[in-house]
Amino acid sequence: MQHHISGSPVRKPDQRWKILAVVASAVFIVNLDVTIVNIALPNIIDDFYTSFAAGEWVLNAYILVFAVLLIPMGRLGDVIGRKKLFISGISVFTVASALCGLAPDVGWLIGARALQAAGGAAMMPATLSILNVTFQENQRGLAMGIWGAAAGTAAAIGPILGGLLVGAFGWPSIFLVNLPVGAAAVYAGLKVVPESQEPNASRKLDLRGILAISAALGTLTFALVEGQGLGWTSPIIVGLFCASAVAFVIFIHTESRSPAPLVNLSLFRSRSFSAGNALGLLVMFCLVGVVFLIVMYLQVVRQFTPLVTGLMILPLPLALAAVSAFAGRLADRVPMRWIMAGALALVSGSFLILSKITLDTAWPLVALPLAAAGLGLGMVMAPLGAVVMASAPVEKSGSASGVLTSLRQTGAVLGVSVLGAIMQFKLVANLRAFFELIPFMPQAAKESILEGVSRGGMNGAFSGNAPSFVQDMIAQVMREQFVGALSTALQGAAVAAALGALTALFIEYHPRASGFKPTAVRFIERVE
Repeated sequence: MQHHISGSPVRKPDQRWKILAVVASAVFIVNLDVTIVNIALPNIIDDFYTSFAAGEWVLNAYILVFAVLLIPMGRLGDVIGRKKLFISGISVFTVASALCGLAPDVGWLIGARALQAAGGAAMMPATLSILNVTFQENQRGLAMGIWGAAAGTAAAIGPILGGLLVGAFGWPSIFLVNLPVGAAAVYAGLKVVPESQEPNASRKLDLRGILAISAALGTLTFALVEGQGLGWTSPIIVGLFCASAVAFVIFIHTESRSPAPLVNLSLFRSRSFSAGNALGLLVMFCLVGVVFLIVMYLQVVRQFTPLVTGLMILPLPLALAAVSAFAGRLADRVPMRWIMAGALALVSGSFLILSKITLDTAWPLVALPLAAAGLGLGMVMAPLGAVVMASAPVEKSGSASGVLTSLRQTGAVLGVSVLGAIMQFKLVANLRAFFELIPFMPQAAKESILEGVSRGGMNGAFSGNAPSFVQDMIAQVMREQFVGALSTALQGAAVAAALGALTALFIEYHPRASGFKPTAVRFIERVE
């Protein structure tokens, strides 16, 4: 069956690589803003004289809006044109970046971050769809590999670049740095990116599906973001998880009966599509979650500056970027299931080694496992786009890329939320056991510190009303107990990577075949 897409495929090699450069640049800055704000957050809170909870929403507003809009925007690109959505998205993102950098107060900054995320969500699904249409089968893996390298490296390098910029120019610079890159991407995109869309697609948008998936992802993301602060068993968080589950059921029911579904559920009949999307979630869970943990370890336990912290985790993004282009090229030549499974086994082992770090572990003993994890993650992230997009029809590439990018973002949220919750839970348990050994310490001081840690993490221990001499003592205890909590959280990341290795075995991707056919299609052909 031939798929007719408006807009001729790009045949000139130079033109194809120009398109890839434009797309990869845009993907880099959008993913960069998922993690670059982490290091700048203390400065933002100090400058605006705001609370830590309000400052957290500078991060969370971006994550929440981004996760909610990805799937609807992927479908919209198939209907109105992927280039239009790409240019519109990167334009909104660039303007919102300027608004973030010029924000006079934290409320303005949170609103601008939400607008920034809306632009990023419009642009991201269109990038994979553009590459899917632009590159032929024997080059698609390399192109998707570079796309994956841009996304993964940006997420990992965010704390490094953030430390450099904040130290040299102040926190507004982490947003203003997007302006020249965004403007260049808009100009180059208008010049070199071809328009493509599905001419036979219904022009009706599935509004009920949009509302259902938005409610499902919105309530889930909000619950994950606020779960530790409000309490995982609190009525609000439990209610949000229940509401998310109900909304997902409504979404599946709606999509199965819609004449123009937001997500074609038949895509999930392909084992590779389902496994590839699960891998996308698990890989981002490991990458973003572990970078978060190691940054906390280096800054709070080892008390390194943001700049030094960024330089110390540099082996991970360097290794990831170095291997990604090779891995993407490999995806055009060999079946990837065993390579991806082996790579994630390497990641799992690296995290187990990292879980043995102590208060004074030498830097090489941290850098080497980080580099090994970067190699493994790069070997998976690079071909993953090719695997998922090859298992979906070209005319549904917008919907398919929306699902992939949405699940990747959900994985990033889960990585920080779940691993952070494990770490905080262990910290509270360790502190509670420690306090039992100090009978002379006032009970009110104990409860104040425990509540602060439960709500605000490590920083929360120093925001309570305990006397200063007690807080000095707790500072040392926190550093000691953090290592045990970090070990538990890293072991959780190792389990997630091991699950990813098992999931990779379900991938069926044969690049040299005369067109990759999903499992369901091959089954139907055998029956016929």
